[in-house]
Amino acid sequence: MSIRLIHTADVHLDLCYAHAGMTPVQANNRRQSLRDSLRTVVRRAGEWPADALLIAGDVFEHHRVSRDTIAFLKDAFDRIPDVAVFITPGNHDPYTPDSPYATESWPGNVTIFTQPRWQSKEVSHALLTVHGFAFDGPDISENPFGQLTVPEDSRVHVAVGHGSASTHQPPDKGAYAPFDPAQAAAPGLAYLALGHFHTVTELEGNFPTRMCYSGAPEGHGFRECGPRYFLEIEIDEGRPRVRQQASAHSIYEQHTLDVSTFSNSQAVLEAVRDLPAQGGEAARLLRIVLEGACPPSMQERLSALPDVVGDQFAYLDIVDRTTPQEDYEDLASEATSLGVFIQQMNDAIAAAEEPERRRTLERARHVGLAAYRGEMVPVRGTEGG
Repeated sequence: MSIRLIHTADVHLDLCYAHAGMTPVQANNRRQSLRDSLRTVVRRAGEWPADALLIAGDVFEHHRVSRDTIAFLKDAFDRIPDVAVFITPGNHDPYTPDSPYATESWPGNVTIFTQPRWQSKEVSHALLTVHGFAFDGPDISENPFGQLTVPEDSRVHVAVGHGSASTHQPPDKGAYAPFDPAQAAAPGLAYLALGHFHTVTELEGNFPTRMCYSGAPEGHGFRECGPRYFLEIEIDEGRPRVRQQASAHSIYEQHTLDVSTFSNSQAVLEAVRDLPAQGGEAARLLRIVLEGACPPSMQERLSALPDVVGDQFAYLDIVDRTTPQEDYEDLASEATSLGVFIQQMNDAIAAAEEPERRRTLERARHVGLAAYRGEMVPVRGTEGG
């Protein structure tokens, strides 16, 4: 008989979205969507049914989590009493004396690992043993990876942990409990369920243990675009089979449109409306980067895009990198103060090596020309990003 597991991580319930430029309503909708995605995972664990649900850390944000969110979690786990739930607290939800993990009473099917060293728990209804550990603060006090010894018995052994595989460490993400996958593997360990990296990632190498990051069940920003997943694992005769299952209730998308290929703003608007959804019925959070040259009148109209089509999406961010259709070489030849300004800006733009600086200088040239002419310049979207 096979062992069935559900693996997820990095839900980040009660995440703050103040930095994302969202309205309070949009931020509340995002936090609800995180709950809905976790509920999808938990429900699947009960319906499949899984022998165990493995949650590899960062279930919630320690300094922001509400009592209502903890009540939601306990109720969700209470609804799958026949599924053993294992949680390894991560760097965002460490096991500390004031953590809800320590202060709340959890359903009987829930095991929360409490130490920064490996602990083991047998599942009573299956020949399964789960090993796990907990962060005891934002930085773990000791790194248990590479320290697990699996007993030689007839049970299936799996582990759940939160940390950074050194072989896949993104340059823009902090390293927590860093480990070498080859050292983290252990003879007799069939599967290592990992959390911390938000994209589904399998660690491959010459070692006996299958290791996967499930990724976050829902993206947390425009660096995490596209569908998101949780993992289903079936283990037969010690060999795990892993399947991705879609889980996101909201999906981030980023698109770039070259406005120079359109004759008017209506055509751009229709192109936005026709952008294909990447996640079926999931709510869409879009960032649209507008590039290319267009007439100033069209540029001004494009600044109204969020007002015109914003209600079709859960969130819409317009990044305006367009430039006006002007003959700057001709303007630079004028024997006027404007001609001198334009020539200086043309030279600076030509000398700029970084694309971002070139865009900034082009924008400055455009604003300077508009000021000289006494014209208004659309502000929306000039923040870029």
